[in-house]
Amino acid sequence: MYKRLLLSVALPLAVASIAWADAADSIKKLSSEGADAVAAADALALHPEAADKAVPALITALGNKDAELRWHSARALAEYEAAAAPALDALTKGLDDPDAQVRAYSAYAIGEIGEKALPAVPALIKKITDKEAIVRRAAMGAVRKLPTDPNETLPLIAKILNDADPSVVVPALHTLAEAGKKSLPVLKKALLTERGAYWACLIAGEMGPEAESAAPNLAEVLKSHKDPDTRMQAAVALGEIGPGAKAAVGQLAASLEGDDSVAVRYASAYALGVIKDVAAEPALESAANSDDEFMHMLGEWAIARLHPDDTEAVKHAVEDLVAGMKSKNANVRAAAARCLSELEAPRELVAPALLKALSDADPTVVVNIREAIVTLGPSATPRLVKALEIEGLRMHALAILRQLGPDAKTAIPALIETLKVTDGQVQSETMMVLGGLGAEAAPATEAITKFLASPSVGLQQSALYALGSIGPAAKSSIAQIVPLLDGDGDFTKVAAGWAIAHIDPSSPAAAKATTVLAAALTTGSDLVRLEAAKALGMFGKQAATAKEALSKAASDDKSDAVRAAATEALTKVQ
Repeated sequence: MYKRLLLSVALPLAVASIAWADAADSIKKLSSEGADAVAAADALALHPEAADKAVPALITALGNKDAELRWHSARALAEYEAAAAPALDALTKGLDDPDAQVRAYSAYAIGEIGEKALPAVPALIKKITDKEAIVRRAAMGAVRKLPTDPNETLPLIAKILNDADPSVVVPALHTLAEAGKKSLPVLKKALLTERGAYWACLIAGEMGPEAESAAPNLAEVLKSHKDPDTRMQAAVALGEIGPGAKAAVGQLAASLEGDDSVAVRYASAYALGVIKDVAAEPALESAANSDDEFMHMLGEWAIARLHPDDTEAVKHAVEDLVAGMKSKNANVRAAAARCLSELEAPRELVAPALLKALSDADPTVVVNIREAIVTLGPSATPRLVKALEIEGLRMHALAILRQLGPDAKTAIPALIETLKVTDGQVQSETMMVLGGLGAEAAPATEAITKFLASPSVGLQQSALYALGSIGPAAKSSIAQIVPLLDGDGDFTKVAAGWAIAHIDPSSPAAAKATTVLAAALTTGSDLVRLEAAKALGMFGKQAATAKEALSKAASDDKSDAVRAAATEALTKVQ
């Protein structure tokens, strides 16, 4: 019994002694260089009991020239929580470090310190407009975690956003919105402030349905704020919240009929259409009868949303919206495209109206309609997938999907199916769309590879572009590409070499491709010579036999771009 008691006392002391020995060893190694110092910082994160000795050592490491050691040290300090308070000045300085990870972990560590870190809040708030998302998120996370007074922090946030470059305001708002429901208490208080209300409305709009409980607060801003832009943003935010904002329907209807600002009235009509509450129908009927073309369109659309089974109402709305997409005003076109997407009208009503509009003899009208749909981003893709099934709309849909780029990735299965359409123009354009999606289009590799054997040179070239753009995931196509290095036409041969370089630069076919590409440096168009030079660089030392051709191109080519590409390629092939 006595021995067991003695052991129970001695064992923790022994463990503590070992732990301190480990910490002391890590503190010593922290002053070394490279990987050893970084490993020491990570090890100290496991020894919060050694704070009195470890924190000063980590503070010193925060000033090291090695960025990796600096951010590992900041991360280690976060594990010490309140015991890391002596490091507050150093961590605050770290918020301005040139390395994003150092800035982010400094912010995170400050948040972990707790109440003693409150003096750093102004510096943290400045970081919500940092150019790097990781820093913005860490800064906002720290501000939320610290026991701050919203009455003090919100004016600071509003000032930072007001003074910030517009290019960083939107990312900052995204970061604020990412906090979700946790930020609602702060958001509601911000809606009560003169300057903060505008930004709070934008954040609520970013949050969408998650900001439902703020609907009454937004309604009050819509009713009483002096600034029309702020009132408009309040209405927009209520629309983004959607059906959960029914508490604001009365005020939205009042603003639709009586606000001095036409922008506020437009936004209110749109919000009522999204919310879909029959209590707003009288105000929407008035909007639908307006002489204002845009207001009339919004009113018709909103009423059709209220009564989706009323075929006549939906038909009128579709016609108005398609007409709106032909407008000379870009804002009207974008709004019409979004409303048409959200109307979810039957295809048999939408397709004829769109087909008629896209058949307009004025190419500007067609471009305007396409661009209006592009503004919808990924949300346009489901409609475009359906349009691929309609012969008259197919090429328009492909052109828009090509403009959407990565936003069109959910259309890949439908695009693979479209390759089966027996129309060379459709097949070629479909492969161009798939090529624009890069590696995401890997599932289409087999279907695209079949076109390498096509008698059509155009289809061969489209397939080569698509496969090369897919990259390494299209490696199974190399065997079918190689014969085209001996194909008809210089462009096809160069395209084959270009594709091999992008798919598998270590391929045994590199030698043959190098010969083709080197020859193209002296005979092709500016674009062909440029791509040939870039592809040779991708082959690296496998393209060593092209050194002479690249040297000549680097010094003598008439194109600045070709000379630059050849010069860069030379450094890679030697």
